[in-house]
Amino acid sequence: MESLPTGHPSPPLQLTRNTGNIQYGFWDLSYSQRLSFPVRSMLPSYRLEFPKDEQGRRMARDKDLPQVWQSYSGGGGSGIGGRYLRDMTGSEIAARESQQKPYADMLARQQAYEDRYIKKPQSEDAKPDIKGCVFAKSCNLPDGVINHKNPSGFVPVETLADYGLWAVLGTGAAITSQGTPLQLVGGSATGSAIAQRLGGSLSLGLLKGSGVVAAGAALGTVALLIPNTSISPDSAFYKNDQYATLDAGRTRVRVNVKTLPDGSVNAYGFYTGGKTDWEDVPVIKAEKDGENYVADIGNGIGLTWTPAASPDGVMGIPALEGAPQLPPIWVYPPTEQANKILVNPVHPPDYQDAIITFPNTGIQPIYISLSVSGDHSYHPAPTDGLAAFPDAVSTRSKSSVQGGGKKRARWKDSKGRIYEWDSQHGAVEMYDKQGKHLGEFDAETGEQTKAAKPGRTTPK
Repeated sequence: MESLPTGHPSPPLQLTRNTGNIQYGFWDLSYSQRLSFPVRSMLPSYRLEFPKDEQGRRMARDKDLPQVWQSYSGGGGSGIGGRYLRDMTGSEIAARESQQKPYADMLARQQAYEDRYIKKPQSEDAKPDIKGCVFAKSCNLPDGVINHKNPSGFVPVETLADYGLWAVLGTGAAITSQGTPLQLVGGSATGSAIAQRLGGSLSLGLLKGSGVVAAGAALGTVALLIPNTSISPDSAFYKNDQYATLDAGRTRVRVNVKTLPDGSVNAYGFYTGGKTDWEDVPVIKAEKDGENYVADIGNGIGLTWTPAASPDGVMGIPALEGAPQLPPIWVYPPTEQANKILVNPVHPPDYQDAIITFPNTGIQPIYISLSVSGDHSYHPAPTDGLAAFPDAVSTRSKSSVQGGGKKRARWKDSKGRIYEWDSQHGAVEMYDKQGKHLGEFDAETGEQTKAAKPGRTTPK
C-alpha cells in the first residue's frame, strides 16, 4: 500500500494507492495520454480510508460544511490523477459568501418590487376591484361585453329599452330663469316609475347671462336614459366612484330628439361601437343649489334636479298635455342603410348630450340629450361673407343643421380650412382641410369662443 505523494493536500477522506488493479469507487481517475499497454495489470488504484479518532473509530464529517472537488496528480510520471470531495475551509467559505452577496441582494430587491407592485396581497375572500368601461350597453350582450361582434359585421337594430329605462320629456312652455318643469311625452315606463328611479323631478331653466331669452319662446325637449345597473348588474358598467374622475364617458348608444313643427317628436338612437369619434360624451357634475342640483348642459340652459321630500313622497311625472303618442325609439347601427331609413339623420357627435351626475345624493347618473326649438335659437348666416375671415369664399353646403333638414352655410379659405355657420349660436365652426374640428369663432371679431370638440368632424 502506497501513500499519496508528498506535498499533496491532506483530504478528510484519505486516499491510499494499491498497485495492481483499478478500483472503481467514489473518486475519478483521469488519464493524461492514451495508453497502449494492458491497463488492468499495470495501473495503480486507490481506495478510501476515513479519518479515525484516537481510539480508531471512524469520525463523521460536519454535514453543514459545503464541499468542493479537490484534484490531485498520481505522481511519479504515471499521468494518472484523480479528484475527491473535501470540506471548504473558513476562508474559502467567506470568499464565496462575499461573491454571492451582490446577487442575493439583487434577488431581494426584485422580490420586494414584485411584492409591492405586482403581487397585490388579498385576503382569501377578497374579490378583485374590476373597473367598468361604459355608461350604457345593450342588455342583449353577455356580462362584460359591450360590442356586437358578429363575424359578418352585422349589428342588429335594437330598441332603446334594450339599453335601459328611457323617456322623452318636454317643457310644453317657454324655458324661464325660474325653471320650467319637464313633463312626460312617452317612455318605456310610467311617469311614477320614472320619478321613482329619479328620486325627484327634473326641469329646464335659463342660467344667468344666457343669450336664449331673446324671443322668450324657447321650448325644450329632452331624451332621458337610465341604464339598468341595479336591476340588471353588469361588470362593464362604470362604478359610481369612477364618474368623479371622468371628463367624458363612453356609451354604446347616443340619442337625437327634436320636436317637429306639427308638435310631434322624432327620436332615434345610434349604436356607437366601432365609431371612436361617436362613443364619448361629456360628464357633467350637477352643483348643489339650495335643495336642488343644477347641471350646466350648454347654450345657457341648466338641468335642475329637485329631490322628493321623502322616498315615499315621490310624485309621478305628469304627462305633457296634448303630446302625440310616442312610438318606440330604435337604435340603429352606423350604416348607409340606416341613413336611408332615417332620411338625412343627424349623427353624433353633433348632439347636445351629456352624462349628468349628482354627487352624494345616491341618485344614479343619467344620460340626457337636449333639443331646443323656437325662433330665438336660429341666427341667419351672413350674406356678405365672414368679416373676420375675408379669405373665406362661399362653397357648396355638405352637412346638415342639428335636427336635420336645412344644410349649413359653408366657406373655404386658400389654406383649405372649412368654415360652417352655426345657426343656433350665431357663430362659425372652423375645421382643418381634413374636416377635423378646430373650435368655434366669432364671425365678426375672429375671437375663439369655444375649444375644439374631440371627435367632431365635417365632410371634406
